[in-house]
Amino acid sequence: MSNIKARAMDSKQCKNKMDSQQSPKRSSTTFDEWEQRIAHALRNIGDRSALNRSPLARLAYVERLAEEQYNSHILPRGLAVHDILLACVQRVSTELRGEPRLARACNYLELLIEGLSCQEISKQLGLSREHVSRVYRRKALELVTEEFLSLVKNGRQS
Repeated sequence: MSNIKARAMDSKQCKNKMDSQQSPKRSSTTFDEWEQRIAHALRNIGDRSALNRSPLARLAYVERLAEEQYNSHILPRGLAVHDILLACVQRVSTELRGEPRLARACNYLELLIEGLSCQEISKQLGLSREHVSRVYRRKALELVTEEFLSLVKNGRQS
């Protein structure tokens, strides 16, 4: 019986060692999860109740902002997520619009906030929907996610 326990312990130690060696891979997965949450929230930017149900609304920074600034509003956490996302999009767009390789990603964000679908955005940009989705949508989400995480982590307000 002790041999089985010893092998189980060795197996756990080996697994823990492998997990610790794979931590960079995990952090990129975590970033992917954040990107998915941000993408969902951006698609629902005009629906405060959907934003209120988002995992983003349960972040400590969002809850604090909702309590301090939006407590007299309906769905204050949804409103806080809404305003944080708009601030992130605005900052990304304003700061990076002049960079040639990022200008279309900024255009994508601006049109998305106006409520356009990826297909409508692709028509406006004169590009295929697939290209816009694969290139500019991905880059836009990466930029907004970076800004969102920076804002939430540092607890600063725009």
